Amino acid sequence: MQDIISQWNRAASKYAENQECSEFVQSNKRIVKARFEHFSGEKVLDLGCGYGVYTDYFKTIGADVIGIDGSEKMIEIARDRYPTIDFSVMDVTASFAFGNDQFDVVFSNQVLMDIENIDFVFSECRRILKMGGILYYSIVHPAFYDCRWLKDSNGYRYAKAIDKYIKPYQFTNDFWGETEHFHRPLSYYLNVAAKNGFVLKETCEPVSYDGINKNSDLPLFFFAEYLKAE
Repeated sequence: MQDIISQWNRAASKYAENQECSEFVQSNKRIVKARFEHFSGEKVLDLGCGYGVYTDYFKTIGADVIGIDGSEKMIEIARDRYPTIDFSVMDVTASFAFGNDQFDVVFSNQVLMDIENIDFVFSECRRILKMGGILYYSIVHPAFYDCRWLKDSNGYRYAKAIDKYIKPYQFTNDFWGETEHFHRPLSYYLNVAAKNGFVLKETCEPVSYDGINKNSDLPLFFFAEYLKAE
């Protein structure tokens, strides 16, 4: 995990800069803001908070929120941008430094696909959530993310060629510098959540593409909301 954290330390500045210019990030913000419009002091953990943009949003709508990330550089950026918010450097692949049944919501945006042992992460999320608490995460859609676009004679990207999906594998992204990515089929995420005592409440596969240059009927992201069950 330290190698992955080092990668994100190197990528932090470019990532924070590029994310705020991304049309995909803006569409995801609309989904999150539509789901979470108001809090009344609920305890929220932003797991893998990055540069803190969602942590800040949750605070503005009334949450008692904490942001954690394994990357020291990400946390530096977050603290600089949002100095009144509680941010901590924390390796989420190790035991979380929180007590049992402490949070009402654990939120994790575009993080789990970059972590190798998500079974442990789900178990820790269950431990720190109150009974009936919410686990809400988004990931790149594993069925369509690592695929090649097919184009017609006009350059319209109408489909994606999928040549591998079921077996987990690992590869390196190079959007903001090298960062590891762990591909798993969607069933893996659903099953590991169920195994750790979460009940699925809702999923979302939002429209990501414009339908002009790329087929809007193919998703880029997957959102899921779970409740901690008995």
